[in-house]
Amino acid sequence: MKKESLSYILAFFVVLLAITAGITYTNKTDSLENYHQVEIKEGDSLWSIADQFQDKHSISKQDFVKWVQEKNHIHSTTIAPGDIVFVPIHKEEIHQFQQIASE
Repeated sequence: MKKESLSYILAFFVVLLAITAGITYTNKTDSLENYHQVEIKEGDSLWSIADQFQDKHSISKQDFVKWVQEKNHIHSTTIAPGDIVFVPIHKEEIHQFQQIASE
């Protein structure tokens, strides 16, 4: 009986550890602080922003818009002037592009 109880306790802790590891892994999100921010201006849309940054990313416009919606928790394509959204372009890429353009 003692050996059997020890087995149950050990199994419980293994399952508990597995659940904890699973929750920790699934809660990891991309840190948006590494991505470029865009302030929305009058007349902007997610599609026009995708066009604006077309030469700085390698994904389709549809995937660009979908990424922006998901990461910024936007549930429609409507955005308002003054809103700040993250776009799927790393800050380093924008910085490098601006350095080349200024030279």
